[in-house]
Amino acid sequence: MSGRIVVAAVSMLIGACGSGERVTILKAALSQNPSEPQVRAVELFADLVSEGTEGRIRVQLYPNNQLGNQRDVVEGLQMGSVELANIASVMASFVPETNLFELPFLFDGPEHFDAVVDSSIGQSLAPAFERRGLHLLGYFDAGERHIMTTERPVERLEDLNGLKIRTMENRLHLATFKAFGANPLPMAYGELYTALEQGVIDGAEAADPNYFAKRFYEPASYWARVGWIRLIEYVVMSRSFYDDLSAEDRAVIDRAARAMILQQRSWYRAEADSALERLREAGVRISSPDREPFRAAARSVYEEWADRVGGMAKIEAILGLGDSVTVR
Repeated sequence: MSGRIVVAAVSMLIGACGSGERVTILKAALSQNPSEPQVRAVELFADLVSEGTEGRIRVQLYPNNQLGNQRDVVEGLQMGSVELANIASVMASFVPETNLFELPFLFDGPEHFDAVVDSSIGQSLAPAFERRGLHLLGYFDAGERHIMTTERPVERLEDLNGLKIRTMENRLHLATFKAFGANPLPMAYGELYTALEQGVIDGAEAADPNYFAKRFYEPASYWARVGWIRLIEYVVMSRSFYDDLSAEDRAVIDRAARAMILQQRSWYRAEADSALERLREAGVRISSPDREPFRAAARSVYEEWADRVGGMAKIEAILGLGDSVTVR
């Protein structure tokens, strides 16, 4: 499914059907390529919603930042001009409570991630979204993140000293890379490839699948597998849109969203495994630095941010869940 011309109205009459039945158009904004797991999962959501509502709600997908960067999209969700999106760490600019999940080295693996975000801890953030005009449907797994560089490999923590590294527009990410010794620069995702190509920055962070799918390895062929964060994407809907739905249609949306989220995680994790192999085949120069110095440097970020994200007790509750699941 591909994006179409942006429609201003939330719903329209489909005269061709002959019944005059009102069909609601749900615009879904994504930053990924159509081949990536997030887009494919939203396509699944679209099919399930269409089937569950007997065509009363139709989902139109706009991948590759067609509706703007993620900040633009969140503002569109709040205004009601966009109905659905998956938003990464920039969400903290709108819902600061989400910084809880932006701490470095918080999750030990996918099972730990699932145990946390699908628990009461994950659900406890829902009211914070509601207060900002957003409805939280759940959490995508955007994978373990590593570091790409253009001119030289990162084989130890000290190799980051002074490097200009693009991060997302998130203060906690900036604090983390400063703790690593780098010079972090926030930048919109859509600008990243050109910035690498033109030497505006020395590197960036990403996960195996998007590093491969977006071909970032072309301008930045060094890939240090640091695993500094397991990134969350917040799957959110415009609250005004969701609240205006009938109870029946909200139930369809909720069921379809859960199926979408579980499928995305499964597809993404399989994609991450295959993407690493394809990166090796493409000749990417891969290093595996000792992660412990990175973890040690990140402890200062925990100390600085604990009180801002709900306290050290909440952080320890999350870390503790890692001991109760089998991690790979």
